[in-house]
Amino acid sequence: MNDVFELRDLTIPHVLARQAVQRADKVFLTELWTGRIWTYAQMNSWSDQFAQALRAAGAVKGTHVGLLLGNSAEHLAVFFAIGKLGAVSIPVNTAARGELLNYYFAHSDVQMVIVDDEFVPRLAEVLPQLPQVKHVLVVGGAGKSTSADALQALGVAITDLKQAAHQTSPEPLNEGVKCSDLLMFAFTSGTTGPSKACMLPHAAALTYGTSAADAQGYRDSDIFYICLPLFHNNALLASMCAMLAVGGSVVLSQRFSASRFITEIRESRATITNFLGAMSTFLWTQPQHADDADNHLRLVSMSPMPGFVAEFEKRFGVKAMSNYGLSDFGTVSAFVPGAPPDKLGSIGKARRGFELKVVDEDDFECANDEVGELVIRSHEPWRAATGYYRMPEATLAAHRNQWFHTGDRARRDADGYFWFVDRKKDCIRRRGENISAYEVEQVIMAHPAIANAAVFAVATAEKDEEVGASIVLRQGACVSETELIEHCARNMAYFMVPRYIEALSELPTTVNHKVEKFRLKQAMETRLDAVWDREKAGIVLKR
Repeated sequence: MNDVFELRDLTIPHVLARQAVQRADKVFLTELWTGRIWTYAQMNSWSDQFAQALRAAGAVKGTHVGLLLGNSAEHLAVFFAIGKLGAVSIPVNTAARGELLNYYFAHSDVQMVIVDDEFVPRLAEVLPQLPQVKHVLVVGGAGKSTSADALQALGVAITDLKQAAHQTSPEPLNEGVKCSDLLMFAFTSGTTGPSKACMLPHAAALTYGTSAADAQGYRDSDIFYICLPLFHNNALLASMCAMLAVGGSVVLSQRFSASRFITEIRESRATITNFLGAMSTFLWTQPQHADDADNHLRLVSMSPMPGFVAEFEKRFGVKAMSNYGLSDFGTVSAFVPGAPPDKLGSIGKARRGFELKVVDEDDFECANDEVGELVIRSHEPWRAATGYYRMPEATLAAHRNQWFHTGDRARRDADGYFWFVDRKKDCIRRRGENISAYEVEQVIMAHPAIANAAVFAVATAEKDEEVGASIVLRQGACVSETELIEHCARNMAYFMVPRYIEALSELPTTVNHKVEKFRLKQAMETRLDAVWDREKAGIVLKR
């Protein structure tokens, strides 16, 4: 890592201003679908203008600003501007609407909203329930829609943000922002219940980037391809802020497309990218071409790391890395290229400045290779999320005994490498046996006919849990439920073999490509009599 920032200097205004001086003419951002380009100096100046426009609209240090923005250069300029003001950014999933959108903004006490023009109608639906929001700033087309008229009828001021920014002077602000000041709320993905707003100070948000750069050896010559949504910490913090920290470049795509991925990687000459959830599977199942390795990628982060990772590396000519982190705290471990080959698939070792431990139900440390809950902590202040906004009891419970409890099960081997086992909430309890949904999924995914799979607990009338599996077949492939059960029985303990199986055209996912298992579970439980049932089929498993 070429640049080193002291902890106290980890603020958006300091880091961006320093890079704008040291790398004034270097390209910081390229917007792939428009070809627009910003140097470090241009982005610093542009975000100063945005900050001035926000201040004119009433934003001050500590103001909670909701963001309903897709991927764009404006999104990044807004993020930097809010940081320069010392205000608090609350980016939300652009798929949110109705009650969920209202929950995000009401729970986080949003006072001002910045929204893409296309989402104004959606915002107009919930603003009557958000009387604290007095000003809406629209990126593009403000005041041109009937929805904007509706907002004004509610007594909400409407401003065209880009036009307002253009009319300001790019004078830098001096708000005395400290590394401990809140920069943003990051909502948990909400795949299992109501989302929590994780509070991230400036130092914690930027540590996503500095820590990744340090652990994985990012360089100022690197180009980071970002196709994940910027309202997600992976794209905004672990990717963009990593390049900001080392003085590298970012190429921004609007969204992930498996069919367009290699083309954009080649055209952008990107050297690093990150995958989440099923993205690696989507890309892996694309038709194979002889020139798949004809690209400039050198590092690809996969979370989780799939079973076919070694073959993936060969096919695409890259080195795989993996990280462990969560919105509730930050990113704390790394599996990096150069690690022993037999550790491939682990989440690596603790990153510098962080500590990991595996504990039992009473918080006592487990022996090597014993499965328990993964707990984590930082060696320095302000480098991690400080808790859940307006949820003091949940914050206290998660941080008991001076460790953050992840809710994930893991094990530590004799060499100090940590291995993810499953989410505690993803653990199935069947007739006294704990079953890892992740492990069952890995076995199912190893079948050549399976493109994707999700495994989850299915509640029964007997108040027990059975193993349910939703599968997606590869294009043109065919496998019967009986054949899949036989494959599972050959590769796992008898009690792990799914009882219920259903084939779907696709699995429901969040915008971050995490499978929404709660939807699959609810759907299966409501029509259980119509789902293929191993026991009804008369299949008896051998113990």
